[in-house]
Amino acid sequence: MNNIKLYKTGILLAFIAILLSTPGCTKVDEDFIHDTNTIEQLILKPSHAGAEYRGEIHEFDKDGNEVFGTFEQQDVEGGYGLILFALSESLKNDVDLTNVFLRATVTYDEFITPSLSGKHDITGDGIIVKVTSGTGTTRQYRIRGYYE
Repeated sequence: MNNIKLYKTGILLAFIAILLSTPGCTKVDEDFIHDTNTIEQLILKPSHAGAEYRGEIHEFDKDGNEVFGTFEQQDVEGGYGLILFALSESLKNDVDLTNVFLRATVTYDEFITPSLSGKHDITGDGIIVKVTSGTGTTRQYRIRGYYE
């Protein structure tokens, strides 16, 4: 019976020693956290293979003014985005905008909700997604597609 108690005590002491020798949580390196919450590029695909169509991204500041050209995050902070896929009427039989795949390009510490995985219907008012930065700031994008 004493051997079992010694064995259990030894395991407990070894576990405590491991816990004490393991470094605690460290602070995240600030160089790897970004406040960027914009989509750099959005691609539409009618199927997994084949053609790709690039969306036209419009960025707006917090006052609703469109921001043109290159910009800094603070220029668009508090605003929103609109991504349009204006496809030629001749593609109507080949591209069903009620059933498309979407692929976004963002920085590595951003995430999009709801997820863009699976197929989406971007007709009518389209869909709205939220992009969250590494620092927790958010930005909404409306994604719409139509034939012209």
